[in-house]
Amino acid sequence: MTDTSSTVQAGADALRVLPPLHIDLSDLRRGVDNYHVDVRMSPKFTGDVRRLASTLLQHAISQNPQALDSNLFNPLRASYLDVMTGLIHRVKTDLSVDSVRLLEFALLKSILATTQGLLDTSIDELKEASTESQERSSADALSTNQRLFWLQRNYDALLLTVNSQIFAQLERVETRQLRDIRLQYLPLQEHDALDLRLNPMLFTSDPGAPAFLIDQYRLWGGDAEDAGFNTLNADIEKLLGAQMPQLNIAPLFIPASGTPELYDELGGLFQTQKFMGMAVDSQRVLDEEFSWLDTPGNLALLFDIERQQRALQELRRESGFGAWWKARGQLKQRSRIVSSIARELQKKGIFKLLIASRHVKRLWSSTLAEQTEGKLLCQYLAGQIDLKKLQSRSQNAKPFTEAQLKQFTIAIGDIKMEAGPRRLESTLAIVQDISRFRRHLKYYRLAHRAFNRVKILRRDEELKLSREAGTLYALLTDSERQDDEDRIVHHAIIKADVRGSTTVTEELQNKSLNPASYFSLRFFSPINQLLPIYGANKVFIEGDAVILSLLEHEKSPQQWFAVARACGLARSMLNVVHANNRYSEQMGLPKLELGIGLCYADSAPLYLYDEDKPIMISGAIGKADRLSSCTWKLRRLLEGGVFNVEVFALAEGENERGEKGQNTIRYNVNGILLDAAGFGKLQQEIILKRLTVRINGNAVVLHVGKYPDVSGKSHDLVIREGQVGLWQDNAPVPGHTSGEHFYEVVTNRKLIAQITKSAP
Repeated sequence: MTDTSSTVQAGADALRVLPPLHIDLSDLRRGVDNYHVDVRMSPKFTGDVRRLASTLLQHAISQNPQALDSNLFNPLRASYLDVMTGLIHRVKTDLSVDSVRLLEFALLKSILATTQGLLDTSIDELKEASTESQERSSADALSTNQRLFWLQRNYDALLLTVNSQIFAQLERVETRQLRDIRLQYLPLQEHDALDLRLNPMLFTSDPGAPAFLIDQYRLWGGDAEDAGFNTLNADIEKLLGAQMPQLNIAPLFIPASGTPELYDELGGLFQTQKFMGMAVDSQRVLDEEFSWLDTPGNLALLFDIERQQRALQELRRESGFGAWWKARGQLKQRSRIVSSIARELQKKGIFKLLIASRHVKRLWSSTLAEQTEGKLLCQYLAGQIDLKKLQSRSQNAKPFTEAQLKQFTIAIGDIKMEAGPRRLESTLAIVQDISRFRRHLKYYRLAHRAFNRVKILRRDEELKLSREAGTLYALLTDSERQDDEDRIVHHAIIKADVRGSTTVTEELQNKSLNPASYFSLRFFSPINQLLPIYGANKVFIEGDAVILSLLEHEKSPQQWFAVARACGLARSMLNVVHANNRYSEQMGLPKLELGIGLCYADSAPLYLYDEDKPIMISGAIGKADRLSSCTWKLRRLLEGGVFNVEVFALAEGENERGEKGQNTIRYNVNGILLDAAGFGKLQQEIILKRLTVRINGNAVVLHVGKYPDVSGKSHDLVIREGQVGLWQDNAPVPGHTSGEHFYEVVTNRKLIAQITKSAP
């Protein structure tokens, strides 16, 4: 089919139905309230928005506005480009496409909340000034009240003015600088990303406000909260459904049942309810579906009668009389449909009013805004009220000038032409605006659903809690990303089981010595001095337990030696205990004993807060606790020597097997046991050489390497790869071989010296 024939003979197959919009939130971590997605907004971006919005608002409400500086918008454009570029490119790292699409709405929400907040503050300040003036019987009371009344009456018009100027800057950046990367990484099938994200309905607090409708669409001819749109839209749906039954039209207003959306921070869902019905809580998926009637281009394809009449002549030359005759019949049918819509609008008395809306937008000025309301001027131009009534409703009793009246007369003549000889063209434009309003309502509802899933955190304590819980999404400029605190990405845990502390405490008390000062000087203080050397943090320290963490941060991969340094710190902790035991021996005191477990987690720990004290939550803590333990049965059978750790698997039928999920028992006396995940991470951190040596007649596998501490000083590290034995009938099974291994950090100084000296 040629372009000419498709223009004339377009049917259901040629109409464009937008695919559903779908944003899946499953990949996003829920914030501290377990519902919202926590966002930290760029301080530079929010500052630029606030400064620009404040300037534009003051300009809009000023009685003597000055020309705006052309450079006023540059900072916002730069910071928006910076933040958005970084966000879009995160689809290559840590965010899915749908996650980026949701987080984009956080920037728009920040803008809208800022402008609305500034306007509300201005009104509140005027209210306070009015009250004070009245209490003082000030001469300024009248002018203050008039100003307050004007602000409240023009609330939506002011929001529209400020937001439209700000969003125009975003559109400029999107069109000139972000278009290509958005198409590459965030393609929207057939939907216009600008139409979705920079939807003019977002600019106002009420999509049915007359000033907004005149500026962006048309007055719909009603005074109800829906401005008459619902009746008008339902009439169009009914008429087109009857005249073109082959085209299915999904109704816009659908009475819904179920649970409504939980939040409506900016009030948008309340606004859509009067046009579309209740917004049902969509939980983890945000979506909107579309009809062919939501695409204005479809109306032009069907009902642009003038264009089709021109194409009809070409069709006869191209395809002959038969094709021309068939298309001519279809064109007459469609012309009758458009005429019937025009008659219906005329019958309801709103046809000229709908046409007049466009003329009011063209005529509108700041001077007219001081004199009258746009809705009244529409009614006058449409012939619904006379000039006397229009003048009597003047806001400042200032009469219209001759020049204004002349403009009104010209507009009235144009409206008569458009409602008469050009009525088909006017009707098409009206129906297309209805179509555009329908689509924007759906975009608007989707946007507000997205706004209500995002929580922009501002208070330091909220930001800290969400950041340390690993649930904060930061939308920052490039320089802010470099300066921002690193996100924790991995961590290692050291758990030291301190044995004998109770006995030592009792002996010290029997000798009238101070246990607190003893442990502080001989144990805790030396360990505290070790922490900065290895980059460790205290998680928990009490008399019989020490838990430490080593954290790896996203932006410091050069410091990703958590396991190697944990091994070194654990060895140093044992050295502290050995030194303390030599002192205790001299004092006639019992010795201390340690069992140390090391575990690695390839993720950040979580945090809870007891007032301002963080409490780490990590599965690695429990696992390290088990690795640090020593089974009493093995203590009776084994003695420490060159090595201090052994692990046995419990055979089937052993009483302890499966208890608390454990299938192994351990001997760990002054030893350090590293989990398999930790050994795997260690192999990534440093170069390890695998050696097989004979010790006491047995073949032993060792892994030898060097690691740097925080200052960069190099240290030797030796890991023993042991074979897990079998425990059966309360005894080790002699000669048992296993494919399972455990990993012990070697602490014997003589062996370490010999191995590192002989290692190639």
